[in-house]
Amino acid sequence: MKGHVYKRGKNWSYLFNIDPDPLTGKRRQANGSGYKTEREAWKACRDAMADYDKGRGVTSSRHRVGDALQEWLTRIEHSIKPSMAQNWRNYAAYYVFPYIGQREVQEINGAVCDALYAKLLAEGRVKARPKKRPTTKAVHVRRLAPDGRALPCRPHGYDTVRCYNTHAEDDPALGRPIEPRKLSQRAAEDAAEAARRKLNPGLEPKTVVNTHRMLHRAWEDFATWGWAKRNVVSDAHPPRVPRKGRKVWTVAQLQTFLQHARSDRFFALWVLEATSGMRRCELAGARRDLLDLAAATLEIDVTRVVVDGKVIESDGKTENAQHVLALDPFTLAVLKAHVEMLDRERKDLGPDYHDHGVLFCWPDGRPPHPDTITRRFKQLAAAAGLPEIDLHDVRHSYATAGRDAKIDWKALSKRIGHADVAFTMRQYVQTDLEADRQVANTLAELIIGGSLASFEITGAARETG
Repeated sequence: MKGHVYKRGKNWSYLFNIDPDPLTGKRRQANGSGYKTEREAWKACRDAMADYDKGRGVTSSRHRVGDALQEWLTRIEHSIKPSMAQNWRNYAAYYVFPYIGQREVQEINGAVCDALYAKLLAEGRVKARPKKRPTTKAVHVRRLAPDGRALPCRPHGYDTVRCYNTHAEDDPALGRPIEPRKLSQRAAEDAAEAARRKLNPGLEPKTVVNTHRMLHRAWEDFATWGWAKRNVVSDAHPPRVPRKGRKVWTVAQLQTFLQHARSDRFFALWVLEATSGMRRCELAGARRDLLDLAAATLEIDVTRVVVDGKVIESDGKTENAQHVLALDPFTLAVLKAHVEMLDRERKDLGPDYHDHGVLFCWPDGRPPHPDTITRRFKQLAAAAGLPEIDLHDVRHSYATAGRDAKIDWKALSKRIGHADVAFTMRQYVQTDLEADRQVANTLAELIIGGSLASFEITGAARETG
């Protein structure tokens, strides 16, 4: 390997040949510039060639962070899940490009990353995009079932406005816009309060940590590809993520929720969640054709996750996410009644039915947005007067109930789709208060028993006082 030094303008530069492009076989060169003397350029050239021989060579000094990350995401996209690829694209677009996207890769170091993280924690939040309002207003229509029976105008929750009337053929309201109902005073006050509430301008530490992990992975590849000498992101200090206590419902509270939700359209979904601990993405992606009522099983396969507000399909969170779930008799009966309801709706709507194959859907067959499932759960829980928890906390409640019932750890871990039994034990054994109480009583009896067993604590307190 030979280098070459030359003068360009007032400064000196160097270049040397490196391995050809792995795909095209075209010639490639590494270069550097901006040296005041020929001696400095030769020294830099020798150092760069030595670094390249050690596998740490820098093929170009002109890669900017934005361009490098774009190319990196394109090259690795096929090797990661679509949801992760989209999340990383969002992190790059929202939290990296606006701040250091125009800087060169070789200018980035641990201090730059620390400054970026501090900026994101202080004012990095990106405002949610406003929802697009429908361009056309909903109008009154006359709907008929395949057998000619008249149906309500627009009764469904997915309609922008609703009308429960069954219109006659000569109804003058047909074709006219449907006027939305006015909000109640309480609903109007809640909407006004939500509008006044201001979000913290800074990002949550967990989001900043996720950005750090993306950059760390990127710089690992940059170093391998010769775009950086080493992974300088390792020198950075991502923020500490505060530990949050896990909120769970008791078995009695789970029963209260299900009793209150009996009349809800998605009652079968709530029962399945409470009796299986399924994740939201698994519930949203549950397939009707994977429900075997005869065998009392449900196969969990495709999941529906939300990335940047859009729903995409994925293959599950862990390796054990795809598995066959046994159904208890009560859940099976509820799901059977749910499927019968879907069959009636399909028959009533006929060609207007949109079959997406999902188990939980609106009356016209369309699947609900996963965020809609969360909002519906929150509303039902609040109406039942239960402590506020997240939908995912029902999963924790299920696992906690299994732990308290002394269910085998391996069987419990497999049922809820954890990666391994050790993870399940780490997540739930630490909060086993009854087990801790048993240990405390046993050891205290061993240590304090005997001569101290008859010790009068009250009397001793008076003597020492």
